[in-house]
Amino acid sequence: MDVANSLNISNTSVQTGQNATQNAPARKNEGSLFKNQPAGTPSEQTVSNALDNVGKLVARVLDDLKSASSLSKAEQILSQAKDTKIAPNLASELSDLAKSLEAEAVQNESPEIKSLALKLKEFLKPIADLKAGSLNDQIKNSGVMLEANLKDALTPEKLPSSIQKLLSDIKNLSNQNLLSQILTLNDESLDNQNSFMKLTSMLEKASGDAKNLLDNSSIKTLLKDVDKLDNVAKFLDKNFSKEQSADAVKSQTSKMENFISNLSEKVGNLASEKLNQNFGFTQNHKELKAILESLKNDLKMLNNIGDEAGLVKAFNEVSDVSKEGSLQDKLQSAARRLAHSLSLADPEASAAKSDLAESKALLKQLKLATNDINNITTKSQSEISKVLNQDVKSTLLNISEKSQNAQSVNAANKMISQIEMHQMVSSLQGGIQTYMPYIWDGVEGGNVAFKQGKKDKFYAQIDLNFKKFGQINVMVGLVDKRYIDLSVATQTNEFKELILGNSSELKQAISKLGLIVSNFNIKTLPKVKLNDRFKNFGGLDVGFDKKI
Repeated sequence: MDVANSLNISNTSVQTGQNATQNAPARKNEGSLFKNQPAGTPSEQTVSNALDNVGKLVARVLDDLKSASSLSKAEQILSQAKDTKIAPNLASELSDLAKSLEAEAVQNESPEIKSLALKLKEFLKPIADLKAGSLNDQIKNSGVMLEANLKDALTPEKLPSSIQKLLSDIKNLSNQNLLSQILTLNDESLDNQNSFMKLTSMLEKASGDAKNLLDNSSIKTLLKDVDKLDNVAKFLDKNFSKEQSADAVKSQTSKMENFISNLSEKVGNLASEKLNQNFGFTQNHKELKAILESLKNDLKMLNNIGDEAGLVKAFNEVSDVSKEGSLQDKLQSAARRLAHSLSLADPEASAAKSDLAESKALLKQLKLATNDINNITTKSQSEISKVLNQDVKSTLLNISEKSQNAQSVNAANKMISQIEMHQMVSSLQGGIQTYMPYIWDGVEGGNVAFKQGKKDKFYAQIDLNFKKFGQINVMVGLVDKRYIDLSVATQTNEFKELILGNSSELKQAISKLGLIVSNFNIKTLPKVKLNDRFKNFGGLDVGFDKKI
């Protein structure tokens, strides 16, 4: 299956580190980056040489890690690598280099140098242009993923976006058994149409198995109640800023009170002698019942208000997401704790719920992809070259090679080394770490990092140093593709209060994306502790400072 061959599951998207180290000697003899690659152009050969340098650098660090006498020593070595600041404010230095190259181009009447300066300027977008799509492109072209992007570019087929989305969703499957079955399609000599037909059969069977397991589970209705809790919280968030009549509020609160009362009764019957021997279950179950009781009291209080104006005012107060303990906070917390209790009470049914949702989503995406099979085309040489042309590291390598200005060459080499340091740390930690790829006048440098945890858990960390407010470190967790955990640490109390004052707008913006803020906390920390938070991101797996 040609498309199935694109399903290369790896631990990191950055093709450096251990693999690069192992392949470095052979790469020199081959004169190319990848097997069966045509003879490289000077730019591609330069990239190949740069990758060899990354391999040597990683090899030295790996040797140090292997010889480390303890885990703490190994962590210290990696921490020192992350602390290496060859070009600490890389985006700003790229801007300065672009100006220097423009002057050199005018002085030497060099269209080639002018073109390289223009490439840097095109990459350097202001922070005001930050959007989800553009951030993906900026990180992709920041230099940290150059070798991985080249490897992808050199695959012969150009896949439509629907098929790319399908492959991406398959790679992120939490159902490892299903993923293993799908990966066997790599080994079968089927054309794309027949491969998609076989994939459809696999997904339909997985969906049917999950549905049967759920239908026969005693916690089926409670699993649905998790979604109901989430949906009620989303509904309240969506309608918070709208004017509502007393009758509408009364109808909502009455329905919610009945739902929570019935749910409390079902939750009370969930415990068993066996489950009560599990400390994790009993502790979580106790907190779940307390949250449901608090919700019942809030809703009962609202339903007992006879004054229409008073009812609307009280409802707006308890559903204000900018305040701690809002109805939404409690509903989301109840959903998380109920889901956890159910995962302990019936792990198979809880997993089946997730498997069913994934299978259905994949079948929907597969239908779109199947319609696009005839739109698969062969990549042209210009498309392969485009990867080199848009990438910052590739551009810097060209500058280092072609500039006649020693200062510009030194600046380019410094920035290449900083990018390669990010590549090395990314590879060793199994995620992506890079500089903030935007021009931001109020910020003096920063880093961003991304990592996938266990199952449906993804993490991002942003570390920025503001000229006016000092340092800030933000850790973001996405769980089950819908719950967002936000943990913020600021260097100054002034910055903390500024963020708190705008937290309501932040939560509403996140809610509009269909996501649920399950945890938001903020604290002030000294600079040294803020730096430690970013260093420790490599070991992050679940949760932050407080879990709900």
